[in-house]
Amino acid sequence: MPLNGRVVTIHVLSADHRYAPLDDIARLSGATDLGPTLMRSLAQVRGVMVLRTCNRVTIYVDAPASADPHALKDAVERELATASGTPRADVQLRHLWGRAGLVDLFATASGLESMVIGEREIAGQMRRAARTAWEDGTLSCDLGRAAERASATSRRVATETGLAGAGRSVVAVGLDMAADHLGPWEDTRVLIVGTGAYAGATVSALNALGASDVSVYSTSGRAREFAQGRGIGWVDAADLPSALERADLVVTCRGLGSPILTRDMAAASGRTVVLDLALMRDTESSVASLPNVTLIDLPTIQASVPAADADALTRARTIIDEEVTSFERGLGARSMDPVVRHLRSRVFRIVEEEIDRLSDAPLSTDDAARALRHLAARLIHNPTVLARRAGEESQQERYLEALSVVLGIDETALITGDTAPHAFSPGDHSDSLVGACPRDVHTLGA
Repeated sequence: MPLNGRVVTIHVLSADHRYAPLDDIARLSGATDLGPTLMRSLAQVRGVMVLRTCNRVTIYVDAPASADPHALKDAVERELATASGTPRADVQLRHLWGRAGLVDLFATASGLESMVIGEREIAGQMRRAARTAWEDGTLSCDLGRAAERASATSRRVATETGLAGAGRSVVAVGLDMAADHLGPWEDTRVLIVGTGAYAGATVSALNALGASDVSVYSTSGRAREFAQGRGIGWVDAADLPSALERADLVVTCRGLGSPILTRDMAAASGRTVVLDLALMRDTESSVASLPNVTLIDLPTIQASVPAADADALTRARTIIDEEVTSFERGLGARSMDPVVRHLRSRVFRIVEEEIDRLSDAPLSTDDAARALRHLAARLIHNPTVLARRAGEESQQERYLEALSVVLGIDETALITGDTAPHAFSPGDHSDSLVGACPRDVHTLGA
């Protein structure tokens, strides 16, 4: 059993705004049922989690340490190309694994890899991706732990740096840009199209800005439920044309792949600012050429995001490095769990066998001492045999190192023959096994 077989096996395969055009990401985002598909098609994969946002499609894969990274990347890209209807040659994902993959996962959850650095929406999107994977049956233990720890790290980054405190987000930057073309927020009439995650963030941001005339429309029929939970108005399909004509600002965030705001609808709506936050655009591109419409979409926001504070960003990277190191140590400790269980089971079995040897009659002190000595002799039998074998094979240093780690015995004492009390005690084995361990230490006592 390789002791490091489960340590840091998470692969990150991503198409995001840093390395791919948004139109390409939008096409890949159309892939459905991707997690279960990859679980079925990739041999030995333990878990898959898919994160989709307005500017990324990222696939997290928990695979054995023995998996070929290049073969895994090729297999994931092939499945993604098929699922999204994209030519295979056009699917080229950025691929990280090991510590680099964990750093990217934690940094993504903390908003450091977002279009607007420090945005808070991504932490919730990461949690929803983990929940979806759990519901689909594709969330492995290590992926789930990584997502949980990444979420906790995002909270620490938000608390200990100023990145989140400035209200940085795609929604906030988009509304700031829209404000340049609008009057006071308290006089602005806003129509939100869609009821997804960005719709909720938009309502919260508008409330903070002082906008009070806000309504929502949804093709899914969820507008009324969404509106009542947030104290805003809602619009039925029959009233959509008049609502568009009345609105000063239209915020679209459906992203379902087909435009909801056509050129003809926009042309008839009067002077309007349209903020399209959907990766798969909700607005026909020709709307931008209309003289009565100011269109702000994700590429426009991407070109206009403010730079993050350098000191805050450095502090955030330091926090992530600390958290990843701690998480890796935890993975390493858990990788020894089977060894610990085996050793405990073996020792307890020997103890039970020794108890069965005893008669039902009350034990004298001498009887108890003999029983304990017999138990100790059995417990040290295999380590003693292996010690002599190590000497015969010139493996003394390796054996002594292993024994000192497992039993907590000082190597110097072993070499010099120091037999001070408690240098060896069968009761000293309880806590020494969970930690760094030489490769073959689990063979002791086998």
